[in-house]
Amino acid sequence: MSAALHQITVIFIGILAGFVCRKLKVLSEEGTATVSNIVVKIILPFYLFSAILNSGSAVDPRGVLLTLGLSFGMFLLSGLVALVIVPLLRPPAEDKGVYLFETMCGNVTYIGIPVCAAVLGGNAAFYGSLLNIPYNLLCFSLGIWLLAGKLPLKKILNPAFLSGVAAAILYLLRVPVPSVLLDGCAFIGQATSPCAMLVIGSVLGSVPFKEIFTEWRAIPYVLIRLVGLGALMALLLSFIDVDPVLKGVVILMASMPAATNSTMLCTIYGGNRALSAKLIILSTALSIVTIPLWAAVYFG
Repeated sequence: MSAALHQITVIFIGILAGFVCRKLKVLSEEGTATVSNIVVKIILPFYLFSAILNSGSAVDPRGVLLTLGLSFGMFLLSGLVALVIVPLLRPPAEDKGVYLFETMCGNVTYIGIPVCAAVLGGNAAFYGSLLNIPYNLLCFSLGIWLLAGKLPLKKILNPAFLSGVAAAILYLLRVPVPSVLLDGCAFIGQATSPCAMLVIGSVLGSVPFKEIFTEWRAIPYVLIRLVGLGALMALLLSFIDVDPVLKGVVILMASMPAATNSTMLCTIYGGNRALSAKLIILSTALSIVTIPLWAAVYFG
């Protein structure tokens, strides 16, 4: 419980740093866009590659395929929930895509992997990294279309997705990778979370403070994102016999706050990044309560 709270607090410190940088004009509009591009196209791919191959897990190929299957199932279920719930919120037409995306996709990378590792231990980081492969396929294809009304097909085969697939294949085939290469990837990948939080904080710094808390639809959204989806996955997984750690990872990942990639994608491709930043900050703030509760109640 304390480990999850610790990790989320660290995330907020990063967001605060970005907010201060924007207010002090250390990080400009152009600088925010540049950092977003660097994270999405360079740093994140290194992070995913090293996270999978550095796990040292003894998960067999069947476990890898099962993890990928459950991951796709989780996002499919979240998508179906989004199609039912979001129209009931009646957001403006230009905001509907943001709500759909943020309902389908939680913060499974920057908060999800470290929180799962801290709460569940064992192979949790490995499972969480594999879960990011379907996430990145969804995020950089359908996600771009939902957020910005664009679907450039070449973006489906983006660096983050390709690096995750390559790492999974190398792991399944037990291909040895030089330790210096993995250490180099891990070294670069360490910048993923700090840079992403700087972007979110910078975007929030460009939004009038009072507007952050005026989006009433964010309240029912947050309840669905942090509680409803996790409870639904817990119910469905109760009928499936899988590794308890894998089950815990899927449930925790389904309960993560809004995906931070949305703000960076809105910055790069166009979209309501102010709304995405609001949903991120509100859901992440409340996850300080909900994630430790999930850890304490469900995982003991």
